[in-house]
Amino acid sequence: MLRRDFISKIIEQMVNAVARLLELNGKEEPQKFLNQFDELMNTYFKLNSDKLNLLLENEEERDALLLDEKLKNYQIRMFIDAGFAFIETEQSEKAKICVQIIERIQQQHSNVFEFPTIESSKITQDLIELKELISV
Repeated sequence: MLRRDFISKIIEQMVNAVARLLELNGKEEPQKFLNQFDELMNTYFKLNSDKLNLLLENEEERDALLLDEKLKNYQIRMFIDAGFAFIETEQSEKAKICVQIIERIQQQHSNVFEFPTIESSKITQDLIELKELISV
């Protein structure tokens, strides 16, 4: 019970941190965004953007945050914005990893029905745009 309460508190804090990060624009201020992104990655996942590929591997502690249902849309939006920032700073390999992480998150929650919203439509459109930029 204590562990679940502890994880819930961390998730709550992470929602706030991601929300603050998303106030920055990864396309317009890519380096500022990536600095904050690295700080968030280090705080919650104990890694930096050079080790993003570790989020593609199964690891119970990191997955508890990465694949949490409450964080799903926040995480997807964050990795989309990070992907755009990586494209802007000519780090396309990291942008590709962001897309793979997004797909992993989506796969985890593929059985959960979510009513379409303006935000989910925007996420879908931005993800398509990011994939197009990566494939060029």
